[in-house]
Amino acid sequence: MLSSFIEIFLLLSPVFFLIILGNILRRIRVPDISFWDVSDKLVYWVLAPSLLFHFISQINLSSEMLYSYAAVILSGILFVTTVVIILAKLFRYSPETWTSIFQGAVRHNAFIALAIAGSIFGDEGLAIATVFMLIYVPSINIIVITIMISSLDQPGKTRSKKNISNIFVELLKNPFILAMIAGVFFSMMESDKLVVIVEISDLLGSAALPIILLTIGAKIKIRNLSLEITPIAISNFFKLITFPLIAYFVSKFMGLSQIEVIIAVVFASVPTAAMSHTFAKQFGADEQLMTSIVTTQVALSFITIPIILAFIAT
Repeated sequence: MLSSFIEIFLLLSPVFFLIILGNILRRIRVPDISFWDVSDKLVYWVLAPSLLFHFISQINLSSEMLYSYAAVILSGILFVTTVVIILAKLFRYSPETWTSIFQGAVRHNAFIALAIAGSIFGDEGLAIATVFMLIYVPSINIIVITIMISSLDQPGKTRSKKNISNIFVELLKNPFILAMIAGVFFSMMESDKLVVIVEISDLLGSAALPIILLTIGAKIKIRNLSLEITPIAISNFFKLITFPLIAYFVSKFMGLSQIEVIIAVVFASVPTAAMSHTFAKQFGADEQLMTSIVTTQVALSFITIPIILAFIAT
């Protein structure tokens, strides 16, 4: 297993290296510190949607594929969510604390998963990982928003049906979701008539993953790390160990192919999304704890992902 771990770690090292490089570049201010805010917007509005659109538009989606992938993702989310809520009651955590633990335990940084899938399996891996993302992004946002609205009082806002409906309207404006919807629509059309659009999205999407990984690294701020050991440990355990194991056993039960099983585990084992901090700030959760969870998960995932992949490969 040690040799498998080393082999997989080396295979994934370019992904990890880009994350570390992004953090180093921000620290030495190369390029200027304002670059990272601009690049974040470029990725969010243009590059990442182009990547998602390109791969989804090229896939022949089947109901069986969507059902199997949804079972893998939603079973993990349901189990982890239930256990985290039970633990929150047992430990008497405040809503601000346990919702941050919850986000850390159930959200995935799907773009790290895309990068790893591409490193291991190339375009085939990217295509499969994109389908997982097609199911995951809408479902996790709906679940997280619903739980956080029902548990937290948003800063400076009153809870109302109108406010809740406005949030779901904003959800539908999400460029990732719109890009995936457009990709599904285009996948049902004759692709030879859309060659220009496909090639443009391919060129833009090819720039997405390196910039995304650099930006993820740039956003890690170790100086802001707090040491709330138990909440961080709970969130990290369920995200980096429990969720991947659930994904592995459910995907095997669903009869997925070996490549699909591996990518399902990769998708489940990546650290929580950087967007978790944005949600914590927006809905009034514990921002500092959320930052600590994101930072520690990124660092630990450099070791846990190769260990888990080496485990399932044996």
